[in-house]
Amino acid sequence: MGKRDGGIVTPAWPKLNGRAAVTGGAGFIGSHLVDHLVQLGHDVAVLDNFSSGRRDNLAQSLGHIRLIEGDVRDEEAVRQALHGCRVVFHLAAVVSVPQSVEDPVTTHNVTVGGSVRILTAARELGVERVIMASSSAVYGENEITPKTESLAASPTSPYGAAKLAMEGFGQAFAASYGLHVTSLRYFNVYGARQ
Repeated sequence: MGKRDGGIVTPAWPKLNGRAAVTGGAGFIGSHLVDHLVQLGHDVAVLDNFSSGRRDNLAQSLGHIRLIEGDVRDEEAVRQALHGCRVVFHLAAVVSVPQSVEDPVTTHNVTVGGSVRILTAARELGVERVIMASSSAVYGENEITPKTESLAASPTSPYGAAKLAMEGFGQAFAASYGLHVTSLRYFNVYGARQ
C-alpha cells in the first residue's frame, strides 16, 4: 500500500537490497526516478551520455549516486553501470519523434541496439529485473480512445517503431532467458526538467 502526499498516492517501493541502475538518469523522467530512489535510500548507478539529459537535473542526488558518463551502445559503460545491480530502469533512448524522423538510423542504433546491449548485460551479470520505458507512440495515429494494451500497435514514426522493437526484444529475452522484463508505455508525460 502507498501513502498519500498532497492528494497523490505514492506507491510503496520495496527495498532493492542492492544497487539499481538508471539509464538515461539525467533526463527529464530519469532524473526524477533517480531522486526518488535516492530519497528511499537505494544505492543508484546512473548511466547517461548527456546528449539530451542535463547534469543539473541530478543536482539533488549527485553526491549520493554513482555516475557513469557513457552511452548505452558502449558495452564497457553498460557493464560498469549494471555491475552489482538487482534492477535496471532503462530510460535511455532517442527522445523525440521529430529527431527520429530526421535520423532513423541513430534512433534504431540507440533505442533498439542500446536496449539489446542493456538486456544482454543484464542477463550476463545476473540482474533480476529490467524495467523499460516505452511510449504510446507504438500505437501510431490510432484515434481510438481510451487506448489499452490490447490495442494493436501500429507505429507511424521511427521513434514508435524503435520503441516497439525494444519491447519485442524485452519479450524475447524474457522467453529465451527467463529475464524479468517489464515495458511501460508512457503517455503525455510533462513537468519540471522537461
